[in-house]
Amino acid sequence: MRHAAQRQLPHLTGQQFVLLMEQLKHRAGIRIDSPQGVIESCVGERIRALGLATSEDYLGLFDNSISARAEWMALIDLLTVKETRFFRQGAALEAVGEYVGSWAQRCSRQADAGNGFSFWSAGCSRGQELYSIAMVVEHLLRQREPWLEWHGIGTDISFQAITDAQRGQYLESAIERIPAAYRKAFTRGEADGSWSISECIRTRTHFFHSNLLHVNDAPFSDFNIIFCQNVLIYFEHEKQLWIMDQLADRLRPGGLLVLGAGEDMGWKNKRMQRESWPGVSAYIKLEV
Repeated sequence: MRHAAQRQLPHLTGQQFVLLMEQLKHRAGIRIDSPQGVIESCVGERIRALGLATSEDYLGLFDNSISARAEWMALIDLLTVKETRFFRQGAALEAVGEYVGSWAQRCSRQADAGNGFSFWSAGCSRGQELYSIAMVVEHLLRQREPWLEWHGIGTDISFQAITDAQRGQYLESAIERIPAAYRKAFTRGEADGSWSISECIRTRTHFFHSNLLHVNDAPFSDFNIIFCQNVLIYFEHEKQLWIMDQLADRLRPGGLLVLGAGEDMGWKNKRMQRESWPGVSAYIKLEV
């Protein structure tokens, strides 16, 4: 009976729920649209982890202290880490492949490749998205321009997601979603039954904790590709438009911006031209 009672913890009153959502928006700039039951489940997980008794005890932790800021991040981790998988956005990755191939054809040793090829997965979760893009890029560039260097970065609001991504180690069931040729070339089995991303990918990919709310302060730019899918939904519409403008600023001329379906509603940027890849919201940054 005691265990069942613990499972039923916590219950957030209407006022507690509203205040928690307002504080999440204030602290992280994001909007959580999960049902109250899902949010209560995440709060309950934190209550049990901290050995507390009630929701009131938990919410009482949130003052202006350093420990309170750390607890906000722990709760945000639970609320925002989404289920993801390798090669999840098939059409978008095909568009990336076409773009890389076209870019490589235009590239020469004396031309625009002096800075190499770079890409950013914004909202990378546990790394599968960035690693998927990296496999496509490595495969195509090694075929056409084996001398060319590339690098990719992934960012996410979740510290736990970034930690998992940096580890680059996954269950066999996750690795099975990678196309066979890429799986053979870019993963290796470990003694414990897990699978790791190969060194040729991991040494060129890096992960950082970052919130798109503060993208204007991000210390990186000059990308060939920015991949930002299913992240902007967490922000208010005006903030979404601002973030997309900021991402466009960080593209090289001729660079590719890939967004989630419908995330570009109402967005107009005179430097960006919408592309016609079926099922993909993609834009090219104009050269001028």
